[in-house]
Amino acid sequence: MTTKERLDRHDRQIAAIREVIHEGMRLLLETRKDIRALVKAQKELMATLKRGANGHSKTKLDLQ
Repeated sequence: MTTKERLDRHDRQIAAIREVIHEGMRLLLETRKDIRALVKAQKELMATLKRGANGHSKTKLDLQ
């Protein structure tokens, strides 16, 4: 194998590694966006559950 062939092979390997790293970074950013959306939805759900959605107030009624 000549020096030029080895350098070409090495360049292709570097390019492939760079592409894998780039794809991994893209997936990481996408995952972070998904996690942020899930956190936001969970906070909204928790706020809804705290309010009580059945029409009754949280104060005790005096039925005497």
